[in-house]
Amino acid sequence: MGKSSLFTRLTGVGVISSNYPGTTVEFDEGVVTRNGKTVSVHDLPGTYSMSGNSDDEKVVLRDLWEGRNDTVILVADATNLVSSLVLCFEALELGLPTIIALTKIDEARKRNRIDIDALSGILGVPVMPVSSKTSEGVDALADAVCEGKARASGFRVEYMPDIEKAIVALEDGLPDNLKFNKRGVAVKLLEESEPFDEMIGTDLKHTVAVMKKLYRDGTGQSLAVGIASSRYAEAENIVSDVVSESDTKPSLADRISDVMITPVTGIPILLAVCLVILTTIVYVGSFLDGVVSSVYEAVVGTAIIDLGGDSEFWTAVLTGIDGSIQAIMSLVIPYIMVFYIILGILEDSGYLTRAVVLLDRTMHHFGLHGGSFIPIIVGLGCNVPAIMAVRTVQSRREKVILSSMIVMAVPCSAQMAIIMGATGSYSGIVYAFGILVMLVCLAVVTGVLMNRFMKYEPSNLAMELPDLQVPSAKNVLFKTWYRIKDFFYIAFPLLVVGSIVVEVLLQYELLDVIVDPLSPVIVGMLGLPAVCSIAFIVGILRKEMALGMLQILAGGVALEAFMTPDQFVVFGVVMAVYMPCVATLITMWREIGWKETVGVSVLSIVVAILLGTATNLLLQAF
Repeated sequence: MGKSSLFTRLTGVGVISSNYPGTTVEFDEGVVTRNGKTVSVHDLPGTYSMSGNSDDEKVVLRDLWEGRNDTVILVADATNLVSSLVLCFEALELGLPTIIALTKIDEARKRNRIDIDALSGILGVPVMPVSSKTSEGVDALADAVCEGKARASGFRVEYMPDIEKAIVALEDGLPDNLKFNKRGVAVKLLEESEPFDEMIGTDLKHTVAVMKKLYRDGTGQSLAVGIASSRYAEAENIVSDVVSESDTKPSLADRISDVMITPVTGIPILLAVCLVILTTIVYVGSFLDGVVSSVYEAVVGTAIIDLGGDSEFWTAVLTGIDGSIQAIMSLVIPYIMVFYIILGILEDSGYLTRAVVLLDRTMHHFGLHGGSFIPIIVGLGCNVPAIMAVRTVQSRREKVILSSMIVMAVPCSAQMAIIMGATGSYSGIVYAFGILVMLVCLAVVTGVLMNRFMKYEPSNLAMELPDLQVPSAKNVLFKTWYRIKDFFYIAFPLLVVGSIVVEVLLQYELLDVIVDPLSPVIVGMLGLPAVCSIAFIVGILRKEMALGMLQILAGGVALEAFMTPDQFVVFGVVMAVYMPCVATLITMWREIGWKETVGVSVLSIVVAILLGTATNLLLQAF
């Protein structure tokens, strides 16, 4: 419960509250009204730096630079005060009118005593203890904002003498019309902050470059590292002055948390959690699929199709509608809903963040850091929010690597439903797990090769570790609905339209125009029925439509009679890898550019065909 939760408490605007950073990718806006005064509040992306070298940091700086902000609320984590103070120092150095909201104060009190007045005196700005979970201090914070109690601070970090000398020299050369404090801008220039470089002329840029080189030659490290070291040293000194340990012993939750992030015990736990997720999706999904199908058959039966009467056209239209309803219900409820419930439980309990910390070193082999595990997990639900979450990583290279891994090797819930619901049901669960192992191998190969050729050294991981807690049923159900509603609002209309078109084409035998040109690949290489090309094409619109379309293409014949078990394995392999859906394509285009999007898409099609062909040949051989 952090920044976005506090924003929701203040304004009532709904932002998904997750136990990991990166929920806010641009910003939301709300209002706070107290004693007849109304102020507008922006919820900016969560970040651990204000250097402007990543997309979320640029959004923050742009709003602070362009906006007319009377108050900047810095959300500091009372349970992780050193890292939070480092961010506060950056804002205070820039001369921003500030109030510090010391959140999670209820959790911090279980471990430490924090002298709020002393902290406020040292930093020179109001420090308001709050809890988004219990609402403690939220009213006082709202009053402080509306009453204009924020103020710029005279606090300054004392850097090493060489750094201080460089800061003073730069201050003298900066123009007087800057919106930010000169000292803060000088520090940012020495930190190699891209947005601040744009504020100065060529001569000053040359001066900064000379200062950086002299410092590196003299110390063997960059100025940015020296500045960060000074800030952390200052933060640790302040924390030692204002925080004292309580007499409370580590709780059971703290001991469990240590077990989860220690590799010797944490890796087996993570593997067990993944196994539970997969088996739950398989068995619970299959059970619910059967229940939904039985209920639909008993309640609706052929009633919708019968409305078409003797008309061939209307019978085809209504058959498409009937098939669409069955397809979306047998996909969303049994498989996608179950996955999102599980994801919500992992988020709300605090386990997901511990998995991120645990995997940090492993992710370095792919040119990524542990935080990249979050988009990968989100991608198991839907690739669109996963690609959007990619913007929280530090560099463009990381974004390309992570996006490629997600698109090619992370099956969304719709693809998982095909792998488990189709391949698993008709070919056997061993083959379904085999496809998942293949995807893990593909992810490893993709990440390792791209990291090697792009020559990128991963950035460090900085992440809050929330307390373990019993998941809130209300939070889990809210997140589940928030995530699956688009399947009903967007996917269902598209599936209906696509199904009607296909049924009409089938009725009047017009599908050969599409099917025949692709038959050499679909039939000759993959060994699938020729009409599967329609399912693949429709799957580009929405992946969940592919299996439903396959059922429609079967023409009323049971799927196990329409395709052999070996063909279901090949179908599952191709569907797991090929071509991202349109929504994912658009999101990728926005996040990493059209050239990279086209390149990844073409590569995914080629890899899917090659893997599908190899699978077909192996199954025929054995």
